Amino acid sequence: MKKMNTKKLPTITVAIPAYNEGANIGNVLDSLLAQKYKKTRLEQIVVYTDGSTDNTREVVRDKMKVSKSIFLIRGRTQKGKFPRLNQIYKDNTSDVLIVLDADLAIVGDWFVEKFALCIINDKKALLVSAHEEAIVPKDFVGRIIASSYLTWDYIRWSIPNCDHVQNLYARATAYRGSFAKTLYIPDKATEERLYLYLMAKQKEGYRYTRDAVIRYLPVSTMYDYVKLADRAFGRPQPAVNKLVGYDATYLYVIPRKYKIKGMLLSFIHDPVFTVLGMLLGIWLSRSTLHRKTVDSAMWEISLSSKKSIKG
Repeated sequence: MKKMNTKKLPTITVAIPAYNEGANIGNVLDSLLAQKYKKTRLEQIVVYTDGSTDNTREVVRDKMKVSKSIFLIRGRTQKGKFPRLNQIYKDNTSDVLIVLDADLAIVGDWFVEKFALCIINDKKALLVSAHEEAIVPKDFVGRIIASSYLTWDYIRWSIPNCDHVQNLYARATAYRGSFAKTLYIPDKATEERLYLYLMAKQKEGYRYTRDAVIRYLPVSTMYDYVKLADRAFGRPQPAVNKLVGYDATYLYVIPRKYKIKGMLLSFIHDPVFTVLGMLLGIWLSRSTLHRKTVDSAMWEISLSSKKSIKG
């Protein structure tokens, strides 16, 4: 039998921007090292730290002793997530670039290849979002908060083909390598999703897949829940608007019919906690209505979600 020339297979780089992710980044790297490949070839796994003050670098260096495919790019000062992402886009030379957050769990041994094939098998695909599943806490308050997230998930999943900026959470994204090279998140942007979605949609290149799945821990305390609500997600992005030449804020809005459908699906799934989660959401929207938005691209640490997660 003729041996396959793996050098001719499409190549993949997995990049992880990280700030103080020592609690879980070892699990992510272990999962990546356990991945299987048949139609693609992993070139490297690169961790970009951003002035981390915990043991993130030490954990990565320990994993580097296990595998020569892992590399560490140390950022000595904290610049924020977007400068690290821009660095990742610039550095990539693989056919497919996969960018993962460090506080998640990869589902399955074929996650990376399945994710990459969404780009490889679709010639027009430029940017693909992975499917995200929340890990529901067991405590009462945590379950209510998680239910509010799940209701929102049902709403955004109700949109045809999930083709909406609200389905681009950017915890796990795959890029065509040539497309990644064209990207540069504006310096004054306060969240990356709208920019990335617009850049991909200009060429009808945004996709959402349920074939590649990650799990994550939602915040589980009221303190973190309120703090997260102060972030600038879904709010106007002047830097992005200036770049595209029009006000793109309307893209954040989900039509009412999908909201109704999503809420009904959530209610069918878990009626009690859906109602409690909705009440919590109403309270939060009213209590934060006149509060100042945190318009910053720096990392926001929610301690209740920064824990070790096993896949």
